[in-house]
Amino acid sequence: MAQHPFEPFGPEFRRAMEELGNRLNEEMKRVQQQLEGVMERVASEVQQAMQEFQRGAEGAVRQDEPRKKSSRAARRAPQTFRPSPNKNKKRPRRKPPGSAAAPVKPKPKPKPLKDGAKAPVD
Repeated sequence: MAQHPFEPFGPEFRRAMEELGNRLNEEMKRVQQQLEGVMERVASEVQQAMQEFQRGAEGAVRQDEPRKKSSRAARRAPQTFRPSPNKNKKRPRRKPPGSAAAPVKPKPKPKPLKDGAKAPVD
């Protein structure tokens, strides 16, 4: 059995890989050119939509200006929603002084028996 059984196919494989790599690069360049054209078109559409939106917003502000000056509530900045505190809610009762639990003395740990002694029977 040969040390490298695929050695005769090496140059042919390299050539095929180079050819496929070149085709892939050409295809990627073509797709990138198409994508650039589409991106330019979408960017111009977005810019046009923004301009229309700004024109519409400016017109809406101009129409609302007299109303805002006459209404006191309209001049204030809108507040974010905050739930009002429930005034009828009672606080939990405080524990009376001296109601803390009394400290507990720990139980002594039994010592292991030595020299094979048996445990005492109670």
